[in-house]
Formats: sequence, structure tokens, C-alpha cells
Amino acid sequence: MIAAPVRRTDRILAGLLLTAVCCWMIRAHWERIDLPDQAAKIRLHEQVLANEAPDPYQYKLWPITHAMQWAHETSGQGLGNVFYANTLLSLVLLVLAHHRWLRTWTGTGPALVGGLALGALANVLFLTYVHHPYEFWGIAGFCLLLRAVERDAPWWALTLLCLGMGVVWEKHALVPGLWGLLQLARGRAFLPSLWRGLVMLAAALAVPLLIRWHLGTERAHVDGMTYLHVQEWDKVLWFQLPYLLPFLAILLLRFRALPGWVRLLWLYGPVLVAAYISQHFVLHEVRSFWPLVPVFTATLACWLSSAKLEDSPTDAPTPAPPPR
Repeated sequence: MIAAPVRRTDRILAGLLLTAVCCWMIRAHWERIDLPDQAAKIRLHEQVLANEAPDPYQYKLWPITHAMQWAHETSGQGLGNVFYANTLLSLVLLVLAHHRWLRTWTGTGPALVGGLALGALANVLFLTYVHHPYEFWGIAGFCLLLRAVERDAPWWALTLLCLGMGVVWEKHALVPGLWGLLQLARGRAFLPSLWRGLVMLAAALAVPLLIRWHLGTERAHVDGMTYLHVQEWDKVLWFQLPYLLPFLAILLLRFRALPGWVRLLWLYGPVLVAAYISQHFVLHEVRSFWPLVPVFTATLACWLSSAKLEDSPTDAPTPAPPPR
């Protein structure tokens, strides 16, 4: 599916709309998370610097925490301002990377609808949860990695992307396996796809594993104690179904209209659910399922692009009768 060319005026309007989406998300995050949770974030920041944070926070936060501490010491700004600047910059990058991801297949209109959906979903994901400072950098890199896979980038370039993303994220580790399945669907040879996928997987896990080895593993662990029989299933259904069902319906009813790569990425859903069940984590935290957001929005944008929805003439105002 080839994206249509965009006129200059439309580029300007698209830029204005994406800027507005950025502003909405930044303000929502600032008022719901950055301000009320600033003291808790700073305490965790100090624990990570002292190598005293529990597992897995110590390992996930270690690179971004030292980067933010360097920015704090170099700029002379307070940690609160550094946290806010991190939120602003990472959300801007996320919105731009997400738009490029959707433009892989669609024209400007469906991609902008997907951008609006990103803003709407983000406001749901912001509710009552603390986002860590690496999160949006990871989602932005995830969007660029997914775009690179769809555009059939060289495997060594994807390996470098996987390695770099490991500094701020780890949930991209499923991509090499899905990339291997995509290679087979494209008629590529099995053995070369297998060993290249394994190299990509090793690159995706290299930085997180090296950080664990460097910092040591003898520390308190944030254990999940929420077994299936004590899950708050009313919350699971109320929080997750509105988040999932509209996009799942598009997948099921317009399956053949969606690109193969988008269909493969839906495997992230059952894999994440299985991972959280095995770790006994709560299932109603929508925030845990951030990797599904670019999958949902791509599903929506590709459906809109293929459906070419237009107003029916019957929806137009009835013309006034001619004067007698």
C-alpha cells in the first residue's frame, strides 16, 4: 500500500494537529503524573543512583537515571524540571515516530486519525499510574523499529536498532521472532532468517543483561502476588475491554485488509498477558500494555485507508424546494 503524496498546505495542517496532540499529552502527563508523583519519582531516582532500588526498577531505570542526573548537574536545573523536560522531549519524539510508523502504509488523513487515537489512548494510560522516564523513549524507538521491519531494512540495521533500544526498553525483544515469521511469509530462506533473528534477539537483550550483571542481582524484588483467583476481574474487564475491543473487532472483521506485519504484531497481546500471568502481576493496569498502542492505531489507520469511508449522499442536507 503506497502512501499518497501530500500537498504543502496539508503538511502544515498535519503539523499543527500533531503539535496539538503533543500539547494535550504533555499537559495530561504533567497534571496527572509529573506534579502529583514528583516526590516519589525523585526518591526512586536517588535509590537508583545509590544502587538500592528494588528489582526490576534498578536495572530498567539505571541508564536514564544517570543521563538525567548528568543533565541535572550540567544544567543546574532542579530534578523536577529535568523530569518535565524528559517528558516533553520523549512525548514529542513519540508523536513524530508514531506518525512515521502509520505513514508506512496510509495517507495523511488516516495517519492523523491514528495520531488522535494515540492521544486518546495515552490519556487513558496516564490515569492513576506512574510512568517511568524511559517509557516514551522506548515506545518511540519501538515505532521506528516496526517501521524499519515493514520497509525491509537490512537485518544488521535492525540489529543495531534492537541494541540501541535496549538502553531504554526491553519489550522490543519479541520483534526478532516476529521478524523471522515475516521473513518466512515473504518467501525468505529458513536458516538465514533463523540465525539472523537470533542475532537480533541477542542484541535486544544484551544491554538489559549487561546492566544486571554490572549492578549485581542481590537485592529486594518487586514480587507480583496477584494470582488469577485474586485478580480484580471487574477492573480487568472495565479497564481492558474498552481499550481492546474496538481494535480487535477491526482485526477480526477486516483481517485481510490489514498488512501482514500488523497482523503479526497482534501476537504481542497474548504474549504480554501470558508474561504478566506467569509473574503474578495485576492484569487491569492498562499501562503495562503500551506496546499494543502502535498496533491498535496501525490497525485503525490501515482499515480507514482501505475502507475509504465517505459520507453517503443521503447524509447531505435535503435541498430546499424551489420557490413557487
